[in-house]
Amino acid sequence: MRRSTLHRVLLVTLLTAGLAVASEGVALADGASKRQTSELAKKKKAKKPTIKVASSDFGDILVDGQGRTLYAYNPDGENIDASQCTGGCASAWPPLTAKKATVAKGLDASFVTVNASKQVAYNNHLLYRFGGDSAKGDANGQGVGDVWHVVGSDGSPITG
Repeated sequence: MRRSTLHRVLLVTLLTAGLAVASEGVALADGASKRQTSELAKKKKAKKPTIKVASSDFGDILVDGQGRTLYAYNPDGENIDASQCTGGCASAWPPLTAKKATVAKGLDASFVTVNASKQVAYNNHLLYRFGGDSAKGDANGQGVGDVWHVVGSDGSPITG
């Protein structure tokens, strides 16, 4: 009988210890999972910049966060208060808009402005995309009507 009691005590002790180890393992795994989830959330929150630089046939140019080429419109000049591209023009040449614009490394954040209409400007040039660009890296709007120009990484329209 004594041996049976000793076996039971030993069995209960081993089971309790095993349960404690298993619980600790679950807690550690849960902590690691939470850290991983937190890191993924931070990466998701890290938004793509509004404007970045990409290499093209025109040299280094400005593109939006999705890699679409950005253009300047000659009639705007350096007036960033209001776009001269309205109506059908704005349908074909949608403005780059943002509540708060950010730039990728290598660009001067002090060159970025957002006007009252939330249109983004870089180096005093309002920025647009072109509806005729269907893929990242397209620059089909360059020179259209001699008034639309890809914007170089310095913020100046490339007219040549």
